[in-house]
Amino acid sequence: MITENNKIRQDPTPMPRALTRAALGAAILASLLMAPAALSNWDRFLGNWLVLFVFVVTLGLGALFLVALEFLVNATWSVPFRRISENLAGLILISLPLAIPILMGLHTLYEWTHSEAVSVDSILRAKAPYLNLRFFLIRFALFYLVWIGAYFLFVGGSRRQDSTGDVGLTKRAMKLAPPFMILLAFTLTFAAFDWIMSLAPYWYSSIFGIYLLTGAMVAGTAIITFAGASLKLKNLLPEAVRSDHFYNLGALLFALNTLWAYIAFAQYLLIWYGGIPVETHWFDLRSQRGWEWVSVLLVLAHFLVPFLALLSRSAKTDLRRLRWVSAWILGAHGLDLYWLIMPSVRVNEGPFGWQDLCFPIAAIALALSVWLWQSARFPVIAIRDPRLQAGLQFHL
Repeated sequence: MITENNKIRQDPTPMPRALTRAALGAAILASLLMAPAALSNWDRFLGNWLVLFVFVVTLGLGALFLVALEFLVNATWSVPFRRISENLAGLILISLPLAIPILMGLHTLYEWTHSEAVSVDSILRAKAPYLNLRFFLIRFALFYLVWIGAYFLFVGGSRRQDSTGDVGLTKRAMKLAPPFMILLAFTLTFAAFDWIMSLAPYWYSSIFGIYLLTGAMVAGTAIITFAGASLKLKNLLPEAVRSDHFYNLGALLFALNTLWAYIAFAQYLLIWYGGIPVETHWFDLRSQRGWEWVSVLLVLAHFLVPFLALLSRSAKTDLRRLRWVSAWILGAHGLDLYWLIMPSVRVNEGPFGWQDLCFPIAAIALALSVWLWQSARFPVIAIRDPRLQAGLQFHL
């Protein structure tokens, strides 16, 4: 059913069949490649699986961040996009079963899980009160308790509002947004320490957690921008969602991606300037055996190209440009995680191999599947949000 007011669908919006076929094809192709990749090099397979796992987590948390940010600042322009964010935040739920191979392969991935190595190494012994298996699993459970709890509070409340029209659900979300933002910052920071930084247990960076948090914010904004632009191009969003809305979305993507670049450069500059071997060794791994070209590519792909592509005002209202830049940034985010994780897992190997190919394909399949699954169950717009009318009437 479609209402007269702004032609807003109150039933789930059917998605193009091409997306379903793309998701199915990607899932089949990734499945066919995974078995030979695992048999070929198990350590490399686990490293790639960790990249996939963190990629899916950061997409889901980035989408949930945008949901909470809207309530935190009481934004109205983003209300027409919030259901897209809520649907893609479902990736948080999908990421939990993806963690099983990681948890089973902890002994392969993380040196600090080897008691014999800890017993003869003074640095690992000093870090053992934090880096030990029991405390690691407790923290892992706490992370997901916060993230899944927040998902059901924000997203579940919004969906209940579609049927009840209860304004109190919006007020509750506004009260929950500030503490969730604090918890998100802490939990994702410590997840970055646990899942990525501890792959190289001698290395440390106090800014690393903020680096991953910002990357998640960029990735979440990119996937929402991609989905929103795609829906608008297919005339699946209301006519009232216009270029002003997309300008704000493009400007937010531009700003967050520039912030990511600033934090990435600040981390590199401080470590380079300090010149402490235990810190610079991490970057040394990424400046040899071909990884130096990945480092250069990352600067170009994650900063320079998006910066130039979104710099002009007109670029932020061009739906096709927004769509390809968003897809580009999502690819750059995956490259960033690959660059963060794989040199520490495969310290004696260069970048890229046929075994790595199945994981970006799997990420595409998962993201499309979650989006299609959620979109088939709920309207594309939060139809009874009390701020929806103000959001649709938004003008710059």
